[in-house]
Amino acid sequence: MGSTFLLHKPVIYGSALANSLFLIVLLLHIIPAVMAPISAMVAFLARKGSKLHLRSGRFFAWSMATIALTGIALDIVRLGFFVEENHMKYAGYTMPATYPARLGFMFVGVCVLYMLREVTPPRIFGRQSREQAASVVPSLLVGTGLSLTAIITLRLNPWTGALWMIWTFILIVFVMAQPPSPSMNNREADVARHRFGMSCLAGYSWWGALQGFGPAIAILVNGDDLSTTAYMGNQPGPFSPAFFLFFISWAPFFVLAAYLIRRFQKLRQTGAKVESS
Repeated sequence: MGSTFLLHKPVIYGSALANSLFLIVLLLHIIPAVMAPISAMVAFLARKGSKLHLRSGRFFAWSMATIALTGIALDIVRLGFFVEENHMKYAGYTMPATYPARLGFMFVGVCVLYMLREVTPPRIFGRQSREQAASVVPSLLVGTGLSLTAIITLRLNPWTGALWMIWTFILIVFVMAQPPSPSMNNREADVARHRFGMSCLAGYSWWGALQGFGPAIAILVNGDDLSTTAYMGNQPGPFSPAFFLFFISWAPFFVLAAYLIRRFQKLRQTGAKVESS
């Protein structure tokens, strides 16, 4: 039986070839997950409009797109093939992710692709039908998020923390879909949308790095988990304080994103005052 590279979760897909293909996609998910938070920091520290800012921002965008696409593919496979075998706790392996978590990450992956389409230059992600996407896609995403909220609450376990991910990205999509202020010209609106979307994506990439590599470091230090506790990630569960503990680890990265957005606004306002004087 195979296992994932860092978190030692089971990989059982019927043959060595199938297991290897899954692990290849997983590797294509992990590598950009390392590079995205680093390139985001470089882009934020670089002078806006400089070659370093543009190149690191472009690298960040493509990294996040790769993370989203491979993440969606991995969770579709996890929930569609050899589901029971890959959702058991084996001795020496870590506990597989819950069903709500997999649904939440799939939803976030789709939201990330929408956000990238909206906040990056057209030459990176074509936007020939932006007007239609501006009204239809956000509505579909918000509706999907609310539907997943109902499914997780009524049929699965709402106390896993997946709902925090879904609700956060529902809010981000809703904000991005709002029309710009009448006082803004098209360029100012595009810059504001770019900074808002990229800041939120950066916050998510930083949290994702902690969420993915933090447990891997703990496994490296403490060794493998030899227990065989029953898997309950597909079952309804009672309230757990972990629901709020998840939020404690989730919120700071988006608070940082909000700070960066506000900082950008102040810098723009300061620049506008200097130009007018």
